[in-house]
Amino acid sequence: MSGLIKTFQEATDLQCGFLEKLLDLDMASVAAFSDSMADFLSPSPDNKFVYGLAAGRSALALYSFLQLIQNHFDNVFPFTLEDPVQRHYRKGKNLGIAISGSGETLAVNKYIGDIITLGGDIKLITANENGTAYKMVREYERGSVLVFKARTKESTDKDTRSRLSPMGTEFELEVLAFLNALFPDIQSRLKGICNSSCPEYRSTVQDFQDNARLIKDMDPDHLEQWFSRLLPRSGRYIIGGVGRSGLVARAFEMRFTHLNKISYWERDFNTPSFQIGDVYIPITGIGNTYEALEGTVSALSHGSDVMPITANPSSRQVMMLKKHGRERDIAVIPVKPEYRDLFSGDTSSTTWLMSDYTKLRYPIFEINASVFTNSVVAVGAEFLGIVEAGMRRMHV
Repeated sequence: MSGLIKTFQEATDLQCGFLEKLLDLDMASVAAFSDSMADFLSPSPDNKFVYGLAAGRSALALYSFLQLIQNHFDNVFPFTLEDPVQRHYRKGKNLGIAISGSGETLAVNKYIGDIITLGGDIKLITANENGTAYKMVREYERGSVLVFKARTKESTDKDTRSRLSPMGTEFELEVLAFLNALFPDIQSRLKGICNSSCPEYRSTVQDFQDNARLIKDMDPDHLEQWFSRLLPRSGRYIIGGVGRSGLVARAFEMRFTHLNKISYWERDFNTPSFQIGDVYIPITGIGNTYEALEGTVSALSHGSDVMPITANPSSRQVMMLKKHGRERDIAVIPVKPEYRDLFSGDTSSTTWLMSDYTKLRYPIFEINASVFTNSVVAVGAEFLGIVEAGMRRMHV
């Protein structure tokens, strides 16, 4: 297993490099993106609608940003690709945000076309300047494009990238971190503090990177045990989480399909009940989330394993697993000392309703959980002997 620890550490290093690339973006373009978002979100008595146009893991990265918007602005309502644009469209109060690495996702391009037909504003983040989406938005007078040059030779060589970042984690991670880092800059602009060098954005990206680098130093002996429990099993993988952690969990669940494993998102309608041989993987920063605790109790009662990913070593969930002698099944993701108080204690909610604390919490755990789970997928691919070409055949 020692080789897998090296893979984990190298994959984590690579992803920290992806985050660092966000500091090399043209700050004038970042400032323009932030300015236009601040203009749209500025106080107004009118309801406003934001359409998230994306699919797969790109969608989950975008939905994290939409959730931030919904949590902070009472009269701004986000909709996703599943919602017909025409149903909610109100002239002058609409914004489409499209995310497409390739620019060739048919459903995304169809909805981009709808926004354009209706005369709405639209923003696109893509990695392909030759893609259809890029051309559609670039040629539209009310459209703007931001290009992330993901999967470039400057990042690393092709073979190493394929091994350490299989099935393209770069673009999705950069979108997730970019939008979450942009939010403090947008908030500053809404307060009248407008700086073309985007200091709030830059400091947040740096903070994300500093926190992510701590993952490389996780206890290798504990990680070896965790991998040895997680990967060599024939049972089903059931992944859970709520809120922004839930979006990370859904992206992680998709990756188990790429690894040729049977996996389910905990809250899907077709998710089966737990049974012996299954593993439940709740992703929860605080570790006291009502749904995660309920899922843990249910999984244990049915003889399933529980292998949580958390940032709180003193949570009620951790205490529950320690009581069952399953301490080695817990993965505690480290955060910088100044954030540890955010992830401590064993106070549990008794409702699924989100607290103000949870709604407005700094998203440091979600970024770290994304890096950690992406590195776990690289380890899984190596352990199972699955190359990227094989994963692509299982990709939808």
